[in-house]
Amino acid sequence: MKLRAFIILVAVAVLAVVALADRPTGISYRRVVVDVSWPNCGTKLGDVFATGIIGVTGGLDFHANPCLATEATWFSHYAVYVNTGYPGDARARKFIDTPLRCGFYDSSCLAYNYGFNEGLYAIKYADRENVHSNSWWLDVETENSWTGNFLVNRQFLTGAVDAIKQQIWSPTVGIYSASGQWNEIAGPWHNQLPVWLATGAAGKATAVKACREPAFTGGTVWLTQYTPKYDQNLPCSSQFNDLVTNMPQPH
Repeated sequence: MKLRAFIILVAVAVLAVVALADRPTGISYRRVVVDVSWPNCGTKLGDVFATGIIGVTGGLDFHANPCLATEATWFSHYAVYVNTGYPGDARARKFIDTPLRCGFYDSSCLAYNYGFNEGLYAIKYADRENVHSNSWWLDVETENSWTGNFLVNRQFLTGAVDAIKQQIWSPTVGIYSASGQWNEIAGPWHNQLPVWLATGAAGKATAVKACREPAFTGGTVWLTQYTPKYDQNLPCSSQFNDLVTNMPQPH
C-alpha cells in the first residue's frame, strides 16, 4: 500500500511492536501488525509476524494481488484491504443494471453500482484464494481515479461498503487514507467508519500523537501508519486486535 504524496512503498514491510500504556484511555497491549500486498510478492517473511493486513487487490480496482494466498500463510491472523477508485460514468455503465437499475446519466447510481461490484470482485477473488476475514479496509487515495464530485465519490464508497456488509458475515469495514486525501476525494464526510490513518511520517512519535487525533470519518482511529524506512503500523485501539485475533483464519 502507498500514498505516493507521502509514503515510499518498498518491497519489504517490517513489523511494529508497540506498547501504548500512555494512551489516555488506559489501553496497554502489544501487537505485531504489518501490511503487505503485490509489491511484497517473492518476499520471505517466515514465521516472525503474528498479525497482518493483506491487500486483496493489486494496486487498482478490479486487479488481483497475485500472491494473496501465499501472503495469507505468513500470518496466524490477518485483516484485508481493497484498493478503490472511481473512473467515472463511462466505465460504470458496465454495471448499469446491477445491483440497482440506473439511468444512463445517473452518476450517483452508476457510482454506487461500480463500488458495489468492485467490492464483490474483491470478495470473490479472496474466497477463491481461501482468504477469509471479517475485517475489511477500503484504501482511499488520490493516486487512483476519482471524479471531482464529492457526492458521487461517496456513493461509490457506499456501494463498496454495502457489498462487504452483504457478503461477509459480521463484518467491520474501515477506511485507510490520510486526512487531506480523504477530504479531497470525499469532502467533509463523517460516515463514522473506523480509520487506519496514513501519517506519512518517519517517526513513531507522530504516529502515537495521531492516535489521539479526531478521525476524519468522525469514527475512531484504530491504526496509524508511519514509515521510518518501511511501512509500520501502530495499533491505537484494542478493538482492532480483538476483532482480528479472535477470528480463526483458514489456510
